[in-house]
Amino acid sequence: MIVLKNISKKLQEKAVLYDISFHISPNENVGIIGLNGAGKTTLLNVMAGIIKPDSGFIRVGGVENVIEHKEVLRDVTYVSGIKTQLWTDIRIKDSFAHCIQMYRISKEDAMNRFKELDKVFEVHKFLQQLPRDLSLGERMRCELVYALLAKPKVLLIDEAMIGLDVSHKYKIMQYFSRLRKEKQMTIIYTSHNLQDVEKLCDRIILINHGRIIFDGSVDRIMKEFSPLYQMEIKIGECLPDLEDLPFERIRIDSDKISIIYDKQKIDTAQILKHLLEKCKLQDMHLYEPDLEGTIKKIYAREE
Repeated sequence: MIVLKNISKKLQEKAVLYDISFHISPNENVGIIGLNGAGKTTLLNVMAGIIKPDSGFIRVGGVENVIEHKEVLRDVTYVSGIKTQLWTDIRIKDSFAHCIQMYRISKEDAMNRFKELDKVFEVHKFLQQLPRDLSLGERMRCELVYALLAKPKVLLIDEAMIGLDVSHKYKIMQYFSRLRKEKQMTIIYTSHNLQDVEKLCDRIILINHGRIIFDGSVDRIMKEFSPLYQMEIKIGECLPDLEDLPFERIRIDSDKISIIYDKQKIDTAQILKHLLEKCKLQDMHLYEPDLEGTIKKIYAREE
């Protein structure tokens, strides 16, 4: 679906992307993560055809120079938290009508798609309003509907969940999770909220100062950079023999045991099975490493 090879780009004489190469398969969900200024938005602009790279090769939907191929462009939509696609001086309803005409959507399909999307995004109440009269969260819901009306094969989302209240964000995240499971489109997603990325994406591309420093699944990044788990167990009178198990550290404090272990060496289920055979467990807490902490660790190492 998307192929980039050796892409580099300078903006205002400053190098923003260096030798970026990857491919994204159809219906794959990919999170692009990076600190401010890492090159995420520039990378999405290159994929959307808005910015031409200085060097390298890019193909989207089987063609190069996607901006020159209208049929392919109709399969690509882009939602940005910092740049609107809605017409600022006309009603939301008229912006949607423009989208329907531009993407050549039939009236019947447009009506059915809007009804389906409105159940999730609840934008019908804004149709007679101008974008500038909406709150940030309300406008972003309209931006997402505008992009999804076209039923794209590729959806680029750049920090588009900003300003959403908790209830609407939950519904929208559930909707995107369903799209992910049903594999209805290719989604490339950037966000500083790594919990969102973890929920929506199968794969992570981590960039730092315009270079890719990791490309792989969420499971792989956790295994490679944060393999240590912690288990705290409250036991009865007996004290199990744990000497032969490959733990990193063990701390015993009266009736509580704290275990630090590497999941690549021993699985949680193996530990619990061993403990249950030896004594009665009264309570247990498992602390897993999170994606945010893992990525902070990677950036600290890079710096």
